[in-house]
Amino acid sequence: MSWFSNLAQAYDRIADIAGDVAEDDKRAENVLLPIYHMISKTDICITLDGDGNFRHANKDLLHICVPCTEDSSTRTGKNLPHPLHEQLAYLALDETKRTAYLEHIAGWSHYHPKVKAVHNYILSGTIISDLQNSGIEIDSSADKLFVRFRVEIHCDNNPDLWKDKSLAKTWQDYYAVSITKDKTLCYATGILDFPTIKHPKGTNMSANSAKLISCNDKDNYTFKGRFVQSNQANAIGIEASQKAHAMLKFLITKQGYRCGTQAIVAWAIDDDSAPLDFMLNSHELCKTVLDEEQFEDFSELYGTPVKIDSDNQIQTEAKIATDYARVLRNALVGMGNSDRLKNDIRRIAVIAIDAATTGRMGITFYQALPQNEYIKRVLTWHDSCKWWAYRDGLDCISAPKVDRIIAAVYGEPKGESYNKIKKQARERLLYSIICGQPMDRGWISASVTRVSQPFSYSKDDGSWDRAKWLGALSVACAIARKYYNSKMEEYGLELDRKCTDRGYLFGRLLAIADRLENHARSKQEGQSGGTDKRPTNAVRYMSAFSSKPLRTWKLIFDQLNPYIQRLNGAEWYQQQIDEIMSLFELESLDDRPLDGKYLLGYSLQRRAFWSNKEHNNEENQPHESNEED
Repeated sequence: MSWFSNLAQAYDRIADIAGDVAEDDKRAENVLLPIYHMISKTDICITLDGDGNFRHANKDLLHICVPCTEDSSTRTGKNLPHPLHEQLAYLALDETKRTAYLEHIAGWSHYHPKVKAVHNYILSGTIISDLQNSGIEIDSSADKLFVRFRVEIHCDNNPDLWKDKSLAKTWQDYYAVSITKDKTLCYATGILDFPTIKHPKGTNMSANSAKLISCNDKDNYTFKGRFVQSNQANAIGIEASQKAHAMLKFLITKQGYRCGTQAIVAWAIDDDSAPLDFMLNSHELCKTVLDEEQFEDFSELYGTPVKIDSDNQIQTEAKIATDYARVLRNALVGMGNSDRLKNDIRRIAVIAIDAATTGRMGITFYQALPQNEYIKRVLTWHDSCKWWAYRDGLDCISAPKVDRIIAAVYGEPKGESYNKIKKQARERLLYSIICGQPMDRGWISASVTRVSQPFSYSKDDGSWDRAKWLGALSVACAIARKYYNSKMEEYGLELDRKCTDRGYLFGRLLAIADRLENHARSKQEGQSGGTDKRPTNAVRYMSAFSSKPLRTWKLIFDQLNPYIQRLNGAEWYQQQIDEIMSLFELESLDDRPLDGKYLLGYSLQRRAFWSNKEHNNEENQPHESNEED
């Protein structure tokens, strides 16, 4: 259980912030729980003086850290009271529960004067009348109302008991000495501790009742011959369990990725700094690790800082393609400080958990790596899965973020059923990013099929969303390039005019047909002053082209004739088509369906038009906009 001990170690390093709740965090979601504490929703706040005399009360909903016992934290309707803040049933309305509550708080009251004040007040038996006199209605359902306490003492600036760390510390000390079990070896940490079979729930708030570890405490229970008694299994210490579960809950809330009952999180085992976020695209990732000035400098190499029709486009994009991996590496390890990567001894852990049922939660992925190996794998992913992306009219290289890959493969999120698909897909991508496993071939086929149907990308009004389609095209090219490169078929980020792969060549032909028609339309509209936003025939027939490329190409080419005439023969385009046709091997000119390589050829040929300065000047044709929302 290395994941368990790693979480407990991480807790020890940041234990000083346990119990700290931001003023605006009304649900106490971002708090690191002190050990032997849990988060509970409270309905009423009662304020006392140092002797336990009532001062005032008000009804105010607030989530706080509540001291608890091993039993009370997992109670399900049983008479198992918390030792301080509690429901009215335990404080006044149920005498049996009240007696059990007073037994708990009586011993602890000798450790802290504020606890003594609460104890004295509950003994007075006036809580119900005090609440009614304060205008709080006590009806038949009042037994479920949860009460928290404040104690105002002269010269004490922290009357809120849930914020008083000295009180939390005395509870931990008292509870530790009150445990009657014998210590045994904790198999998670390797130290002697009181064993526990009742582990905290609520690690992932989206699966609140599900537990990561469940044991049976019935001595006569047998499950498929494994154990007759719970203490025959590997023992886990109660303190280690409290720390590990609290730390995992804190990490998930602070920096985890959640989808339904699934949560994925990475953390540094040896310190409290956050590791690189592998779920982001390259642009977002660099922005998280660089300050504003460094990121601005980095962006000049990372992405073109000018519109795509700038005269500097050719020079800049060549530098981007050449220096991308080096610049990205320098940015992520400290702007060129190689010693930082070489000498860093931190370890990074990545974990994914999910709840199969309402009561059981399991670990679906776990990997712990040295810091340098973790960074190396993240960098390898961003370098091998990169492609041209378009953002705010700027042209840049980026590996797509995880959720955009999933959308490119399975489509845009629709309904609750999509969460199941998304969870499974995220786990599969973890193995690709963190473990270096190759991309699933089925994903490539699915993304190519989806992108080959441009009109499936629509806006709210039902019209074609060209920007969304171009974004999906970029993602599909990124994962296709990664897949083929892993199969030792190298495809770069610039157009390879010597490539003879049939899919690549057919993609180039489709891009030329698309450009030729757009050019002819723009020339005509320039005379009439209009702007044509209609898709070209190349785009309209893209789905058929991917299935039967040769037959569809003949159809597309026939429909190009009016546009060729409009461009006075379109000699330059005809020359490009002839050069591509000459690269085909005779046996490859058939109607077999195309694979992802045709999208690579299509995308790069389109880019070649934008950056072909000589051609653009010759035709007096402005660049085609290619922006992504």
